[in-house]
Amino acid sequence: MKKLAEQIRDEGLKRKVDFLDVRIVESEATNISLQDGKADKLFHGKSQGLGIRVLLDGVWGFAASNSVEHNAALEALETAIAMSRASSARVKKRVELYKVDGIVADVVTDVEIDPRSVPLAKKMKVLTSYEKAALEYAKDKLVNTTVGYRDSFKRETVCNTFGTLISSEYIRTNISCSMTAQEGNVRQNGHEGYAKLGGYELIEGLTPEKVTVEAAKIAVSLLSARRAPSGKFPVIFHPKTAGLLIHEALGHNAEADLVFGGKSILEGKLGQKIASDYVTVIDDATIENAWGSYKYDSEGVPGQRRVIIENGVLKEYMHNLHTAVEFNTPPNGSARAQDYNYRPIVRMSNTFIEKGEKPFADMVKEMDRGILLKGGQWGYVFCDKGQYTCHVGEGWIIRNGEIAEHIRDVSIAGMILETLMNVDAVSREFEMEHGGGTCGKNGQGMPASGGGPYVRVKELVVGGQESL
Repeated sequence: MKKLAEQIRDEGLKRKVDFLDVRIVESEATNISLQDGKADKLFHGKSQGLGIRVLLDGVWGFAASNSVEHNAALEALETAIAMSRASSARVKKRVELYKVDGIVADVVTDVEIDPRSVPLAKKMKVLTSYEKAALEYAKDKLVNTTVGYRDSFKRETVCNTFGTLISSEYIRTNISCSMTAQEGNVRQNGHEGYAKLGGYELIEGLTPEKVTVEAAKIAVSLLSARRAPSGKFPVIFHPKTAGLLIHEALGHNAEADLVFGGKSILEGKLGQKIASDYVTVIDDATIENAWGSYKYDSEGVPGQRRVIIENGVLKEYMHNLHTAVEFNTPPNGSARAQDYNYRPIVRMSNTFIEKGEKPFADMVKEMDRGILLKGGQWGYVFCDKGQYTCHVGEGWIIRNGEIAEHIRDVSIAGMILETLMNVDAVSREFEMEHGGGTCGKNGQGMPASGGGPYVRVKELVVGGQESL
């Protein structure tokens, strides 16, 4: 694949392009979903193809092919050049790229057990035993069970006219489940999962008690939980919830392509104080074996630890080669593409709030009344408005400095900068989300994870159905 990539790069240079990169992606994946004792979905597939970007007179052209034959690659090159020329008359703003030194490297994920070597029957047996353990725990209270497994292999070869030639192989493995319990008219869900940049050793190191039984415990316990109150309250975010919040509410706003496009509330705020002194936000692609980690991005730039906010001050955005020029700063390895038929765009990796110094127990003791929010099921952000909403599933009432009643169906909403400014304590306890996740943007999904300490906010809008 390297030879083909170099050949296409050389052909592009003959055609006097300003810049060209070739990405050849080979992938293989297995997906298994077991629902209510039956194999609901079973998939194993392989794919390969290439994507070619050319920059000609400051205008992008892109073409992809699901063939890695030489003639197909040449055809894609010609199509990309033709696309650039066809767009030239309509494009006013010409693109410039930050010139980086070329890198030649090979990256391989260090795994103990390659999941591709594990028989499908063994993987299915694990899911069946996990589901059985949850049913034995919850008896007749579980009305729906779903257990999923996925492993993937991806080799991305990046070659460009800067002299970069990188082959990166990544193996990812994850297991997840959703347990639904019912009692009368009340139905509640519990979710759990584990994921890593690594092999099947992840599964070998787990037990049903950590996955499906834990999810069943959550679902069953929520049946007797009271409904969440509604109103404005002081809150404490659990590390998992803090990770969801910082990813959805702040992370996307710090992606430089959205900033450059006028779709972020962080536009023009570099060097300004946008959060309390307790808040430091990191996006780190270099964490060993973390779900969202990578060695090089899809433009061949090394993945890095990016300090987005430091002690409340906005320090940097996440960049690709183009936005780096627009903001007059070096790129920081934030461009990723889902597959060969997508162009690299700015993406998060592992995003979290840095831990503080205050014990979690003290954070609770200092509250007369409030809510502890746990879990992180989904969220959404309006980047250009700075408005977010998150559904966190469960929580607890805090009364007179103690954790009291369990509550369910908790949602929160707010303005992100206002929320960050209202942070008045951050715990020394810290936890990265172990379930992994898929971040969606512009039709592309990429592995991403989050986490943080316990984070206390002076006041936040909580959506519920009762009064406190």
